[in-house]
Order: sequence, then structure tokens, then C-alpha cells
Amino acid sequence: MEKIHTWRLAVKKLVLALVALLLTSTSYAQYESSNIDFDMPIDIDGSYSAPAQGKQLTSAQRLKLFREQLEKRNEIMVKKKIETLRYKQELEMMKKIQNAFNQSMQNINNIQ
Repeated sequence: MEKIHTWRLAVKKLVLALVALLLTSTSYAQYESSNIDFDMPIDIDGSYSAPAQGKQLTSAQRLKLFREQLEKRNEIMVKKKIETLRYKQELEMMKKIQNAFNQSMQNINNIQ
């Protein structure tokens, strides 16, 4: 029983090795048939600067960035507060105008 199990395992490994060999040989054949010359260097004009993720900001830079973020947040908060106040005032004015209009309509109806 042990010999059959080890024999099946050996056959599976051999089949996997053959499949891997076939796959690599076909991909190598596709690589060789391309018309790209990999020995020619690529000319690139310009300069590349790495992103500043690895750099540590100085305390002044961090404070400036934090202040800018706070200013943006405060500006948004003030705009929202102004908008809610304006909305409340418009509602109050609309109610007053509606009451005045209703009162004038009642006066007109009473006259007739």
C-alpha cells in the first residue's frame, strides 16, 4: 500500500514537472520571436524626483500643514453655519410674508 502511494506521488510530481517545462518552453519561444531589441537603451529626457513619502517633515512644515488643514476645516464649518442661518432666516421671512398675505386676503374677504 505504501509503495503504491509513493509511486502515485512520484508520477504526479513527474507530470507537474513536465507541464512546467512545457509552459516555460512555450513562453521562451514567444519571447524569442518578438521584434524588440532589448539590448538598445531607452532614452528618457527629463528628471525624476522620488515622492516625498520617505522624507520627514520639519516641525515648521508639519505646523504649517496642520494650520492649512485647520483653516480649510474652519472655512467649511463657517460656510455651513452661514448657510443654516440663512436658511432659518429665509423660513422665518417666508412665514411672515405668508402670514401678511393671509391677513391681507382676510381683510379683502371681510370688505366684500
